[in-house]
Amino acid sequence: MNSDARVLFLTKYGRSGASSRYRVLQYIPYLEAHGFRCDVQSLHADEYGAAFFARREKQVLYYVRRIAKRIAAVLRARRYSAVFIQKELVPYFPPLLELMLKRMRVNIIYDIDDAIFLLYAGSKHFLVRRLLASKIPAALRWSTVVLAGNAFLHRYALAYNPRAILFPTVVDHRKYEPKSQAVLLGESCQHAKMLPVVGWIGSPETLRFLVERADLLRRIAARFPFQLCVIGAPGAAIPGIAVRAVPWDEKTEAIELARCDIGIMPLPDSEWAKGKCGLKLLQYMASGLPVVSSPDGGADAIVQHGVNGFVARSDEQWYSYLVTLLDNPDLRTLMGSAGRTHVEANFSLEQWAPRMADVLRPCMQGDRPNGTRQNRPGGTRR
Repeated sequence: MNSDARVLFLTKYGRSGASSRYRVLQYIPYLEAHGFRCDVQSLHADEYGAAFFARREKQVLYYVRRIAKRIAAVLRARRYSAVFIQKELVPYFPPLLELMLKRMRVNIIYDIDDAIFLLYAGSKHFLVRRLLASKIPAALRWSTVVLAGNAFLHRYALAYNPRAILFPTVVDHRKYEPKSQAVLLGESCQHAKMLPVVGWIGSPETLRFLVERADLLRRIAARFPFQLCVIGAPGAAIPGIAVRAVPWDEKTEAIELARCDIGIMPLPDSEWAKGKCGLKLLQYMASGLPVVSSPDGGADAIVQHGVNGFVARSDEQWYSYLVTLLDNPDLRTLMGSAGRTHVEANFSLEQWAPRMADVLRPCMQGDRPNGTRQNRPGGTRR
C-alpha cells in the first residue's frame, strides 16, 4: 500500500461515545498495523456526553470552537486519500461541508448506525424539514461508499447509493468475561446471591425505554424476585424493583456485565428503534448472557430465537421469556454459551477489522469501489 495513504476519521464523539468507539475507534489499531495512516478528530470533546446527560448546557463558544475545528479539518481534506464520516459532520447544519468534500474529489466513506435522517425528515418543525430533510440523502449520494449498521439502514442507504454495504456494529469479544469463566475465576463467588440479576446497559437518554416497562418488571418480580443492574444511568430507580445503578466506565463495564445473569433490550415500536444496531445485545452475548429483546434495533439479525435468547413482541412474551430464564439457571448457561459463540463467529472485531480494511483499501489506491452491492466486505458470508 502507498505509504502516503492516509485516512481522516471525523467522528461525532471521542471514546466516551459508544457509537464512535465501536464504529470507528476500535478499528484504528488494526488499520494502523496494516499500513493505514489514521488521523481521528471528534466533533465533541470527551466531557460533552457527561455534560449533556447531566443537562448542563454548553456555552455557545464551545459549539463555535468545535464547529470551527471541524471546518478546518474539512479544508485540510486534500491531504488524505479518504475521509470517513461517522454519522454526520455537523448536526442540524446544512450539508455544505459534505459538498465541499465532494467538490474536492475526496473519497468519502459515510457511516450510518442510527436513523439520523428522521431527525430532519420527521421533525415537527417546518423549517427543519424544509431546510434539512434532504441533507442525509445528499450526503449518501456524494459518498464513495456507505457503511450501514443494520438491514433497515442498509435498505435506506441503497435508495441513494448503490455502493452501500451492510456493515454491522461489532465488539471485541476478548474484552468481555464470559459468565461461566467469571464463576470459575471466582469473580462472582462473592455474588453467589439469592437473587438472579437482570442487566441493562445504556445511557440516561435511553433509560426511558427501560422505565416504560416498569409495570411489567414489577409483575415479574412479584413472581420471581430479581435484582436489576442498570449500567450507565447512575441514580436510576424503579419503585418496587431492587435496582443497582452504576455509572458507565469503559474499564469496568465488562466486569459489571459478568455479574449479571440475563441481558435485556426493551425498545419502542418506532422507526427510530429500527435504526438501532443492537450493541447492548452483543455486549450481553459476549459476556455469556442470554438475552430478551424487542424485535427492532437489529435484534432480528443478532438474536437466534430460542437458541441464545428470545425476541419478545408483546408484554406477555416479555413476561413469559424472562420468567423462563429466571426460573432456569441451566437454560441461562446454555443460551449464554451459544450467544458467546455466535458473537465470536459473526460479530467480533477479529472477523470484521479485516473487512474494514477491505473497504478502505480501494480508496487508498485512488480507486472508487464499483457499483455492485457488496453486502459482505471481504467476500465472507454468514
